[in-house]
Amino acid sequence: MAMKRSLAVPAVLSLLLVLVAFPAIAQESKSGSYTKIPTVKGIEMLPRGTPAPGFVVRDLSDKEFRLKDCCGRDPVLLFFWSFFCGPCREEMPMINQMAKLYQGRGLHVIGVNLDGKEMKKAIEKFVANEKIQFRIVFDELAGDSFTVADPYGVAGTPALFLVDRKGVISFSVVGAVTADKLKKEIEKALK
Repeated sequence: MAMKRSLAVPAVLSLLLVLVAFPAIAQESKSGSYTKIPTVKGIEMLPRGTPAPGFVVRDLSDKEFRLKDCCGRDPVLLFFWSFFCGPCREEMPMINQMAKLYQGRGLHVIGVNLDGKEMKKAIEKFVANEKIQFRIVFDELAGDSFTVADPYGVAGTPALFLVDRKGVISFSVVGAVTADKLKKEIEKALK
């Protein structure tokens, strides 16, 4: 058991290194287009129209979060990110803006952190400094797999999944997304 756990830590660190090794790649170019984020080969993001996999994890306050408590009622924006991912940290203010803009209309914004609870203090400080207004939850390892990221097919960060009122993925993207594009998708999900 201890051997499996000690092997899982290097595997997770390797995955995180691949996911965040090239932070400049997600930057907007002078022409206004975004370059493709490097992703882990063989992992496919769940496409539009797929039922969102349920999950249960803990947040920064160690409170339980269940996706099913929101799905089927309100749209949910899942933002997969890492503290070590430059593009994730740059996209955070825009995600925070969406949380503020749509909080009274029923949108739940959930930041799914992939760094693990060992990074809790650094993440709490970052959330406080950036005045993040949405809930941050920690993805967890179950053996060699992430509880949330793997079923969603997260192969790079940042990654966004918009789950509509019926619990179905209506939009997903790896890498940067414009505020206008995300607003359009959120507006559709809120109808």
